[in-house]
Amino acid sequence: MRDYIQGDINIDGRNIGYRMYNAWQYLRVKLNLGESEREDYQEKNYEVYQLINQIFALKQSIILLRNTSYSCGSLSDSLKLLECKLHHELREKYNFVFDEEFVENWRF
Repeated sequence: MRDYIQGDINIDGRNIGYRMYNAWQYLRVKLNLGESEREDYQEKNYEVYQLINQIFALKQSIILLRNTSYSCGSLSDSLKLLECKLHHELREKYNFVFDEEFVENWRF
């Protein structure tokens, strides 16, 4: 067991190495959607939108865990496996391919 050190945890999200950090940002850039198309896309593709958001939540969580002292690497590895399952579900169930390389390399 590790000791618990009580205190506040405060991490600035800008320190996480992704410029895109949620489904809307991804879809806006990847599919070139405008703000006026946001609500319509969310309503018509609710499950896809939620899965993409979950992928981003896992991506950020993985980075945070991998940069946390006194944590177990298997936790972030397990989150990565869960992320892969979400990619698979998007592809198989909704015929939507999440472009991992696009997210990793997008800088503008």
